[in-house]
Amino acid sequence: MPRETSPKIISNGRRYMGNMAVASVLYTGAVFGGAFAIRNDDLPQWGAILAALAPLVPALLMLRAYMIFINGVDEFQRRIQSEAMLYSAAIVGFGSFAYGFLEEWADFPHLPLIWVFPALMGVWGAAACVMRLRYK
Repeated sequence: MPRETSPKIISNGRRYMGNMAVASVLYTGAVFGGAFAIRNDDLPQWGAILAALAPLVPALLMLRAYMIFINGVDEFQRRIQSEAMLYSAAIVGFGSFAYGFLEEWADFPHLPLIWVFPALMGVWGAAACVMRLRYK
């Protein structure tokens, strides 16, 4: 028999989606605005640094939205998310560690570090899906 979803959980999910949507729009604006400014303006070094770091502010807002969300769910959902993050950290962490040795010692092509965090988030999402299926 399926569990009933409480209004508190629905409200928590809506708040999360709203916070995440705002942060995502700000992130997109910061990325495109920063890239445009760096490519089309003759920015001084400090301006380029600020433009390059600007996407971190909305990314931190995304993290904040997630932390508020995770504090509003039950222990079972927290366990799923925690285990998924652990698997993600292990897979991406050891994968990037191994690839670093391959770059240095086996002349593999260089991969920019900017891809580590998106890989971490992608593997986390996939691991969370697998964890949910495992507990069904």
